[in-house]
Formats: sequence, C-alpha cells, structure tokens
Amino acid sequence: MRFLFALFLLSSSLLLSCDKNGDRLELPFTTWVEVPAGLNGILTYHFPADVYTNGTVPENLKQAQPARIRLYLEDGQASFDFARRVYLDAVTDSSRNELGYRLDVPLANSASLDLFPSIVDLKEQLAQEQFRIELKIDLRSTTTATSRMRIELDFLAELLD
Repeated sequence: MRFLFALFLLSSSLLLSCDKNGDRLELPFTTWVEVPAGLNGILTYHFPADVYTNGTVPENLKQAQPARIRLYLEDGQASFDFARRVYLDAVTDSSRNELGYRLDVPLANSASLDLFPSIVDLKEQLAQEQFRIELKIDLRSTTTATSRMRIELDFLAELLD
C-alpha cells in the first residue's frame, strides 16, 4: 500500500511540474560601463551601454523577463560602498522599462552587487541585434577611482510551441 501511495505522489508531482505553455530558456548577456572618478553624491549619474544579442535569441520567443542582474567591479573602486541606490533600465527612443533596482546598497565591502529584477517583458528588445540599457547610480560618497563595471544580465525566456 505504501508503494502505491509513493507511486501516486511521484506521478502527480511529475504531471504538475510539466510546462504546458512551452519551453523555458535562460538567456545570458554581458556588457560593461565605466564610472569615472570624482563624481559627487548630489546628482544621479546615468551610464548608457549597448547589449549585443548576436543572434542568440530564438525567433519563437513568447516572453522574456529579467531573472538575475549582477554588477561586478573589475578595477578601480574596491567595493560598492560608494553607491546608495542603483537602477537599471532598458531604453528605446519611445520607452523606458526598469530591468532591476537596489534601493539601499549595503555597506558590505563587496565588489559584486545583485539587483532585484523587475517584472517586465523585454521580448521586443531581445529580438533586436542590440538593445540599450542605462545604469543609474545615486552616490553615497565621492568616487575615488575610475571603475570598470561588468553587468551580467540573465533573462528567463518562454518559447512558443
């Protein structure tokens, strides 16, 4: 009897975990921005960058949402302690969509920072050969060194059947 109950639970969980709306795929992209030294904490600074898809996005894309956004300081500043708030937007000529944000950057002496991904569909942007993003930073303190920052974006894409 226990065997039948275990078999029932296993088959039920397998059936419920099936994706009835199509396949899912993770799409990773990387780009870089440079944050110059000497910026003060009065203004919000905007750093545009292009993200190249290089034809890696399937044509049968149903939707694509940000799943993970991580910033890395490759050189320059030792940690993200200079930042108070960080936002990342996807920008076109007619629209601006928030990809992710971090409203209170912790004082953690870390050279990497995770942003909270927003719920937005970026199917149109990913269907292009490249799309534009804009990193916005509110500073906590003056930047003391020019920093090269790597932005890693992972999108969770759903494909049509």
